[in-house]
Amino acid sequence: MKKSNAFLMITILIGLVFISFGCSEETETPKKTTKSVHAVQINTKEFQRVVGWLSKESVLLQTKKSETTSFVELNIYTGKKRAIFNTKDSISEVQISPDYRNILLYSASSEKKAQMRVVAVNDGITIASKETKPLSTNFYWNDESPEKIMIVTYSPDWNFQIENWDYTLNQVNKVNIDSPFVSWYADNLVVSNNKDKPDDELGNLYLQDIRDNSSKSLIVANIMQFAVHDNVLITMEKYSDEKLLYEFRTVGFQNFYSYSTAREYDELGTFIPYFDANFDKNAFITFEPYESTKINGTKNEYKLVKIDPTNKKEKTIMNLMDNEPILSYETGDLMLYGYLFDRVIDTKTGKMYNLINTPTKSF
Repeated sequence: MKKSNAFLMITILIGLVFISFGCSEETETPKKTTKSVHAVQINTKEFQRVVGWLSKESVLLQTKKSETTSFVELNIYTGKKRAIFNTKDSISEVQISPDYRNILLYSASSEKKAQMRVVAVNDGITIASKETKPLSTNFYWNDESPEKIMIVTYSPDWNFQIENWDYTLNQVNKVNIDSPFVSWYADNLVVSNNKDKPDDELGNLYLQDIRDNSSKSLIVANIMQFAVHDNVLITMEKYSDEKLLYEFRTVGFQNFYSYSTAREYDELGTFIPYFDANFDKNAFITFEPYESTKINGTKNEYKLVKIDPTNKKEKTIMNLMDNEPILSYETGDLMLYGYLFDRVIDTKTGKMYNLINTPTKSF
């Protein structure tokens, strides 16, 4: 009898253990799944382009319908849209501020009248505007002081004029720099590539304080191109007839990493592939040719490479790619890709997604 009771108790305890285990399985938190990019269907005639990132989950979309150009915030995961601004003017240029709070629109309302307009992303209100002549113009937004925009305007004979527009104060000051190939380096510091002739392949890189015309210092000689972001300066230089050299320089312009790739060239000089403008000390992404060669009429293919200058590492993200513009959100995992930024590349998985679907699109 005692043995029977003991056996019964053991059986009950085993059953309770299984019941308890079953309950714990039922209440276990499910694993989170990776978000996937939501492709938005847009009429071919209406879609203009994706301008760039507004946040890590949204982009600025430009469309046009019935002579009205619209700027819309688009969530890349849900496809949800939010209207920001509409205009009937002819749009020449659109840029998003470094802090993603404002949009610069350069538009023409007639053959003799153009306007620069800064529009707030959150409510679409124009917070500053400046009338000008409809000339070829480049804009350079100051990363450290987003209220400042450097404006390089070209006359019909290709002479240039440089101005600094502080749109919060509505002040425009002329900047005396000898080259139109410029970039902000800090609040009042500008880096410029000075060439003897505009079509020369090589130039010298200078640092200049725009408040003092005499304050000008040579940084690097004989460079082809340069880029600045997040206190990192990259210069592109000719390493040899077969190699292109990327030199990474930090504050004080001291080199902390060098990276060489195959070099493509023609009679005009070296061809430099597209790269991500939002680079820093840990991430620089660019297209790289498979071999050094002289450019001919055929379309070449490239590998998309991520370089970590700090840890001196590199990895190939994707192979057999077309050389087209790329842009990350502050060196994030996702990158906009294509001349219209209508595709998204996941740099971790190496997968590419359509962000915009139009009836005639096929990949």
